[in-house]
Amino acid sequence: MISSTKLSILALALVGAVLARPQFPGGPPPGMSAVPPPIAAVLPPETLARLEAIHADSSLSELEKHKAIDTIMVNLPEEVHDRIPPPPGFAQLPAEVQAQLKTIHRDKNLDFQERQAAIHGVLENLAPEFKRLLPPPPPGFPQRRQ
Repeated sequence: MISSTKLSILALALVGAVLARPQFPGGPPPGMSAVPPPIAAVLPPETLARLEAIHADSSLSELEKHKAIDTIMVNLPEEVHDRIPPPPGFAQLPAEVQAQLKTIHRDKNLDFQERQAAIHGVLENLAPEFKRLLPPPPPGFPQRRQ
């Protein structure tokens, strides 16, 4: 079940990880990837290049970056999604919550804001002991109440 739930966690993990990293004008310093190494290691090179280009594009607002990254991530092949490691704490969430997140993430009919609102709704309804397991939302995302 966990490998099939990684897709639900994928967008949240990658969008959060990519956009929560320190922002550097013109992109990250040489040798520092905009995408965390465990995720970068499993992405196709062209996908990684597209994500890093979005992250480094100073002409895009943060919201535009979030939307562009979301579009790329939601359209990745399932075999790529299955290789992306979940963020800390997500594997300890109840199976039904992981399944809900997976369904939300796979729903290509949702736009970025709708997807984030649905994910936020699921996470907001978690019991406090599960909320404490999750990393904080990245800047610009709704903060969860403990």
